[in-house]
Amino acid sequence: MVYVSNLSRPTNQKLVAKQYKVSIETLKKHMSADYKADFKYRFYNGTHMESHLYEGVEPSDFYNKLENVLSTQTSAFKINIALGYELVNKTDPDDTRYFHPNLANTYVFSSLVAINSRADIRKKVISEIRSMELANKLNYPSSGYKLKTITGFKIYIYYRNHALGDSEAVTPKIIRDNKYVINFPRTNNKCVFHCIAWHSSKNSKKDPRKIQAEVKEAFKRYCSFKGIEYSLSLFRGFKPIDLLQFDELEDCFQLSINVYKMDVATGKVECIRRSDKEYEAVDILSHENHALYIKSIDMLQSKYQCAKCEMVFVSSVKLRDHIEGC
Repeated sequence: MVYVSNLSRPTNQKLVAKQYKVSIETLKKHMSADYKADFKYRFYNGTHMESHLYEGVEPSDFYNKLENVLSTQTSAFKINIALGYELVNKTDPDDTRYFHPNLANTYVFSSLVAINSRADIRKKVISEIRSMELANKLNYPSSGYKLKTITGFKIYIYYRNHALGDSEAVTPKIIRDNKYVINFPRTNNKCVFHCIAWHSSKNSKKDPRKIQAEVKEAFKRYCSFKGIEYSLSLFRGFKPIDLLQFDELEDCFQLSINVYKMDVATGKVECIRRSDKEYEAVDILSHENHALYIKSIDMLQSKYQCAKCEMVFVSSVKLRDHIEGC
C-alpha cells in the first residue's frame, strides 16, 4: 500500500501509478475534477467558477467526494455547498418532497469560505461540516415535514486571483515606511523567493537589494523539488505563484509560511493563511499580489515605533500624529 499526502506532486503521482500498475495519464484522468465515472455526476466549468453536482449518492460518500473535488484545485478559491434532500410528511409517509441541490434552497455556509492552503480544506470545510447538524440547514415548507434523507449536493467553487509575484504593485507609504517590513526592489515576479532567500540567509545586516545569488539558489532548489530542469530563461520568465501552492514551498524549504494582509486605511493586520506545518515560521505580507517580508509580526500587528525617538504607538494614525511634532 502507498500513502501520500499530496497527489499534486509528480513524484507522488509516479509512486501511486506504479503501485496500482496504471499509467500516469490514466491516474491523472481519474484525479481530474471533471472525471465522469459516476453517471449521477454533473460538472460545469465557467469563466469565474465551476460546480460539481452529485445526486442519488449515499450520505457516506459525501465527504470522500467533497474532498476529492477540493484536492484537485490548483489555485486559491472560495466555496459553498448546496444540499439536495427529501422531506416526508410527519403524518403521511406517502407525502414526500424533493429539493434539488441549489443555493436558493439551502446552503451549508452562510458566506463563501476562502481556501488558502490544503489544510484549510479539512479545517474550514470538512471538519466544520462534520460538526454541523445539517438538518438545521434545510428549508421546510411547514412544520409538518421532517427530513427523510439527504440525497445529493452541489459544490460551488469560485476562482480567485491570489498569486503573489506582482513586481509592478505600488506599495503604499504606510507599508513602505514600516521598519518591520522589507520590500525587495526589482523582484521580477519572484518576491516570494526573495522573502524565502532573505529569511534563510540568517544575515540581518545584508543589503536586501543584493541577494540575487541567494534568490537564484532558492529557485534552483524549488525546481529540483518539483522535478523541473532549471534554466535561466525559466528563472527570468517565472510567473507569480498562487497561494494554494505555498504547501509545496513549505515542504521544499522546510518552512511554515504564514501570510498576512494589511488594511492601509487603519493599519490593521490580518492573517489570511496560517500554516499548520511544524517548520520554522516565515511571515509574509501580501499587498496587491506582491509579497513583502515581515521582520516582526508582533510589532507589525499592534505596535508602531517612531524611528526618531523609538516611542511605540498602537496605531499608524497615532504614530503619524506624533511624527508631526517629534
